[in-house]
Amino acid sequence: MNKIEINIDNYGGNFRLFCPLTNERLDHDNGSLEIYEGAGDYIFSMCEDCMFFDAGNNSEIEKYWKSTALEAIEKFAQNHKDKNILLIEAKYQNENYYFGFLNDKNIEISANEIEKRFIKA
Repeated sequence: MNKIEINIDNYGGNFRLFCPLTNERLDHDNGSLEIYEGAGDYIFSMCEDCMFFDAGNNSEIEKYWKSTALEAIEKFAQNHKDKNILLIEAKYQNENYYFGFLNDKNIEISANEIEKRFIKA
């Protein structure tokens, strides 16, 4: 699992999310952290204290949820070592949001480039 952190507050309240691997737009509205199911190489999203039930892997991740979202994601990634999972931890307005992407083509992208591709103001 490759994990990077992004502070979305730096972009203000008007931003769009894109798949860093396919460049496909992910969100419904500017400034929204809700993602279209099946967009790009997206596989899951969740916040620190809730799950967004918008992807097929949520039920598996939920069964690993004992205390924190990040622990559940790490367990999910550990059980899918054969997959190359990109995890973006987005900090926004005192909340942490986690977005998982399947990098099945093993694309090498720097953290800086991932941020540029993922969020556009």
